[in-house]
Amino acid sequence: MEMPVSLFFWLFAIALSIHVVEESTVGGGFVNMVKSQLWPDYNHKKFFWFNAICYIFFAVSIIVYELWAGAWIVLPLSFAWMLVTNGFWHVIGTAFSKRYSPGLITSPIYWILMYFLIRYGLLKDQIDMTDFVISIVVGSLVTVLMVGSMFAMGRKSKID
Repeated sequence: MEMPVSLFFWLFAIALSIHVVEESTVGGGFVNMVKSQLWPDYNHKKFFWFNAICYIFFAVSIIVYELWAGAWIVLPLSFAWMLVTNGFWHVIGTAFSKRYSPGLITSPIYWILMYFLIRYGLLKDQIDMTDFVISIVVGSLVTVLMVGSMFAMGRKSKID
């Protein structure tokens, strides 16, 4: 079966929308969790703008890939890996805090979509292995930087 890779990227974008709704509404919300555990100055405005900018860049990266393809696949594929690894942080956060991390319920959607992307993209030679590996590294690094910045901002606000 032949599936266009860009379809999976758009499904990731839809999953991101669902994920943000979960983070906003379930288990007291992601903002309240971050405020109480990491960064007291975190608020809904920061949450909104971060997710809005992330979503816009992701959508633009998909459109750029659809227009020019080739190596441009690294952009949306990196975003996809960022979402996959973000889901692992929700698991880690739940395990360490022994409290539900808002975003945990929808994280498996990312993992399922990545399975499909590997199955119908990478294994069907629609995605080059080099681009795939670069995307794993970039997406994972961005996630580490996002999580790390929350810890850093939390420490900074506690010092101030």
